[in-house]
Amino acid sequence: MTGVDGGLRGNGGQERVWTVAGLARAAGVAPHVVRYYARAGLLHPARRSGNGYRMFGARDLACLKFIRKAKQLGYTLGEIREILDEARQGRSPCPRVRQILQRRVEETRQQLEGLQRLQARMEEALDLWSALPDGVPDGDTVCHLIEAAVEEEEAGSPGGRRGLPGAGRVGAPAGSGPEGPDEAP
Repeated sequence: MTGVDGGLRGNGGQERVWTVAGLARAAGVAPHVVRYYARAGLLHPARRSGNGYRMFGARDLACLKFIRKAKQLGYTLGEIREILDEARQGRSPCPRVRQILQRRVEETRQQLEGLQRLQARMEEALDLWSALPDGVPDGDTVCHLIEAAVEEEEAGSPGGRRGLPGAGRVGAPAGSGPEGPDEAP
């Protein structure tokens, strides 16, 4: 007998079993996700029916829901596999879960800091570019805007050119002042 969610009642109505499509519907995922997780060894079909369909039980549904929750917390499938293996061997995966997430929090913090530095560089470049004219490649430059932004950043580093005349106009053509090229007397 087939249920509304695609689950089938097993022998004597004891355990509900699902086909790939039925399990996918019950868990709110696409069927290819169920197939992928089964191929990856995260789900273990209970048995194959006479027609060759993989059949999944209640444990698979719970496991699939667990995988989705773990992914929402940023765990990779490899890490989820480790966690599931620990649990299937009757050991608490909680210490490993904490360890992985603590490492991931630190990695994410470092990524965010890097993104904030990138954001600041991009904003500084836009500020610098607002005062620079468009340029045409001259064989020595490709786009003087990008080159000016990098030169400006290098000028701020120790031993850079900060404080030299024209340092605020780094990347402008040689001999340029605020009003444009200096003219010969």
